[in-house]
Amino acid sequence: MKNIIVVLTLLCITIFTQNTVCQNNSFRIYSAYSIGKVDKRYEFLPNRGLAQTVKNKINDNTPDDEYAIGLGYNLILKKRLSIGIDLGYAKLVQDFLLPVNGTSYFYADGEKLYWRHKSDYHIIQISPQIKYVLTDGQFKFGQSVQFIGNVTFRKALPEDYLFKNKIEYFATEVYPGIFVEYKRIRANLGVRVLHMKYRDDAIYNNGKNPDLYNPLKIKFTLSCDLFKW
Repeated sequence: MKNIIVVLTLLCITIFTQNTVCQNNSFRIYSAYSIGKVDKRYEFLPNRGLAQTVKNKINDNTPDDEYAIGLGYNLILKKRLSIGIDLGYAKLVQDFLLPVNGTSYFYADGEKLYWRHKSDYHIIQISPQIKYVLTDGQFKFGQSVQFIGNVTFRKALPEDYLFKNKIEYFATEVYPGIFVEYKRIRANLGVRVLHMKYRDDAIYNNGKNPDLYNPLKIKFTLSCDLFKW
């Protein structure tokens, strides 16, 4: 996944010097990386033994990582105002220790208690967005708001060889941000302000559906306009 993002980034760099007559429509390719604070809640676990196990490992984890690639369309409504939509694939990697619903969700054999040491969630993202240019020159600076709908189609725990292919609505996110644009290239930095996560039955959870808890998450996106018309 990281290699794909590197290739897309290099593709953007190789064509960023090309001049294009300003048009109202554009078609782009993008890559993105997000880093999120770990959700360390465990009070919902059903017994003291499970809770104590998680508590003992409370700091043995890394920030949540999300890698994304995709295609997008943008329409300029006015000189400074535009709307767009992205469609892409994302991989969410988490490693906060939690018990797994091995039998009821993954249909694993036996009564073994599985733990999430690392999970890979494969996601389709649909992302409408609004952008407003603040300064219009060779370098354009502006503000943006991005709305992301996340739909998982595969959940996997690679260490235990558990996986399930199932389409489930996972979460809604909102990211206000800032961007800088030069010719065909745009870099955007956003911070998540809304997180509506729907119940994830792959792991033990608090039953909230949706859960509005919003740990800090920062998203960096690099995009390149391939066509304008």
